[in-house]
Amino acid sequence: MRCFRNVGLILPLAAALWFAVAASGCSGDRTPAAKLLNRAVDAAQQGKWQEAFQLAQNVLKREAAHPEALVIHAIAAEKLGRIDLALNSARKAAELHPGHFAAQYTLGRLLCDRPGGAAEAMLPLERALKARPGDLNTLLLLGRASSRVNADNTIDYYQALPDAWRNRPEVQNQIAIYYLARRAADRGNLARAKQALGTAYKSAPNNPEIVHNLALFLDHYTPDKAKALGFYNRYLFLIGGNPELNPERARVQARMRELQR
Repeated sequence: MRCFRNVGLILPLAAALWFAVAASGCSGDRTPAAKLLNRAVDAAQQGKWQEAFQLAQNVLKREAAHPEALVIHAIAAEKLGRIDLALNSARKAAELHPGHFAAQYTLGRLLCDRPGGAAEAMLPLERALKARPGDLNTLLLLGRASSRVNADNTIDYYQALPDAWRNRPEVQNQIAIYYLARRAADRGNLARAKQALGTAYKSAPNNPEIVHNLALFLDHYTPDKAKALGFYNRYLFLIGGNPELNPERARVQARMRELQR
């Protein structure tokens, strides 16, 4: 069976970037390190990533372990496409400052969507949540990462979200995937997965990935093949003639022909 699709969540960098810069001294330069750091934050807010990168780097030349400078350095490097450098700075910040929210969150975020990185992302994200209990973006990332490693406590992160966020279609889609993966452990999980998919579809009937997931569920886990066909048709309508989706379109069309025999 085709795997269900994960619907992406948009997690703002602001959760890790916009923090108060503590005053710090300097030597050998007329510009205080704290002022350089404030300039780096301002540059980042304006999307001037090269400038933010250089300013953060200047601070790190004086204070190699400065947590905020390491975080800005990591985020700016990421935005400049220098992912390995971003990870290096984020790892250093997280290792040196285990109780620092932005350091832990930034490393967890960078690792979360990296191939094979979800398992490694769990520790810094757990530390970020400990530093800032109930943080929305951290909970969302923990839900995403833990679902990818099939962790037993995935649902706890989603349940900790405020209702308005827990009921968002992309989150309900993730919850459905969680319950579906555990259908053998609890007979009620299949019904819970169906309910979550229904909630997601009700909120986002024009989201092609959610429509596709609902079609797959109806096709493979219910006897209602006619309804599955209807959602497959809707999915094909929603993706239109997008050439990038030609392989998926062909698979769906082939499955529809099988169901119609």
